[in-house]
Amino acid sequence: MSAPTLRHPIAAWGFVVGLVRSVTQPPADTARCDARVEAVAAESRLVGMLSAAMDGFRRAIDSSAVVAACRRTVRRLVPALLSERVRAIGVVAGVAAVTTLALRAAATEREPLIWVLPSAVAVVAVFCVVAAGAIARAIARYRA
Repeated sequence: MSAPTLRHPIAAWGFVVGLVRSVTQPPADTARCDARVEAVAAESRLVGMLSAAMDGFRRAIDSSAVVAACRRTVRRLVPALLSERVRAIGVVAGVAAVTTLALRAAATEREPLIWVLPSAVAVVAVFCVVAAGAIARAIARYRA
């Protein structure tokens, strides 16, 4: 595949199509390539040293009283019901969108369409808060 020039638009189009095809349809067996990369990584000294360090951190975390207390605290704060989690995500996204819009209003620069994305996020957030039960049922059905 050679790089096209602007003098030959058909060649440029063929180049773009060939490039997209080569990126989206790899001819290699990806499972075999992944297995080879994993084998090379497993034999690497660097990966061995990092794994040893991570094992030490894992053992320290598992026996840490502070980490256990933090996990208990966080577990109590996380809502148990899926609908409550969806509603919480909607509230957080809505607050972020409203904050962005408020800060944009206080800005001195005036970009014409910068309010579109935060407004769309705010609308989706309100929808998530209102329809949290239906969204949670859809997620549960999708998981099943």
